[in-house]
Formats: sequence, C-alpha cells, structure tokens
Amino acid sequence: MKGITGNPALDAYQRMAITPVTGAKPAEKVEGGGGHSTGEAAKVTISAAARDLALHAASGGADAEKVQALRAKIQDGSFKIDPKAVATKLVDDLG
Repeated sequence: MKGITGNPALDAYQRMAITPVTGAKPAEKVEGGGGHSTGEAAKVTISAAARDLALHAASGGADAEKVQALRAKIQDGSFKIDPKAVATKLVDDLG
C-alpha cells in the first residue's frame, strides 16, 4: 500500500493499524419482515384537538367578518394589544 502522507513513519503506522476483515458471514434472510402481516389493520387515534382543527378547517377556516374588522382596526391604529393578557394566555397554555 502506498503512503499518502509523505511521512514514512506515519505511513507505516497507518498500514499496521488496518486490520483485514476475516470470518464474515453473509446475512441471513428474515422471515415475516417486521412482524406485520398484510392482513392487519393499523389502529389510529385522533385527539380531540386534532378533530376540532379538522372541523374548523372543513368549515371554511376563519370568520371573514372578524378578520376584516381586525384588519381595519390595525390599519386605523385602534387595535391595542394587552401584553399581560398575552403573557397570561401563553403561561396558561404551557400548562
């Protein structure tokens, strides 16, 4: 094997460090493939929050009138944010 570092001592050390693989066996075939037969059905549970989200999305999403009213308040500067209320809601949601 030809050295790659140009340093004969280091090249000799690297040659000695390489150990050939011996006694390796081929992989055995696994029967059944993962424990699931093709006839089994998957069981899935959906949380109440996910169901509510799906119902909300199916019903058309956000209330267009409410969105328009908020947009108008933001544009005319009358929309005010209560930082304490936002912080309280965040802390309550975290649990």
